[in-house]
Amino acid sequence: MLRIGMVVLLALVPVLAHAQIVYKWVDENGRTQYSDHPPPQGVKFEQIGGGTATAPAPPAANAPASNLSTQELEFRKRQIEAAEKAKKEEEDEKAAKAKQQNCDLARSRLKTMEDGGRILKPNAAGEREYMGDEEIETEKIKAQKSVAEICK
Repeated sequence: MLRIGMVVLLALVPVLAHAQIVYKWVDENGRTQYSDHPPPQGVKFEQIGGGTATAPAPPAANAPASNLSTQELEFRKRQIEAAEKAKKEEEDEKAAKAKQQNCDLARSRLKTMEDGGRILKPNAAGEREYMGDEEIETEKIKAQKSVAEICK
């Protein structure tokens, strides 16, 4: 029984192979294209193989592109869009991290001013000197404004 099935299948192979239609056309770049799918609409083509030639059906609005070069262009476009999106996300992440660091620095400065005690600062000659009470209050107000602006 198995032998008979194999013989029938082998006898049908040439018939099935003969029935396949292959299309040949020249694309917009001057390359000869071969496909079992019809070429894009409006392109002159030649039929190779069995069957009858029919005009290719117009592509559906959401049908995938049958032309490999069109598919390649669409793939590259998606790759570029993905790369741009990843770059933008990375830049946004860096900006958020920098903003957080600036906020932490402003809060640290405010805490230093609020804690009281003696605070050193460099003078014009590069020597260290202690800040007076009025100067500390002025710097404390500046630090509060910085925290309010930076840490929104």
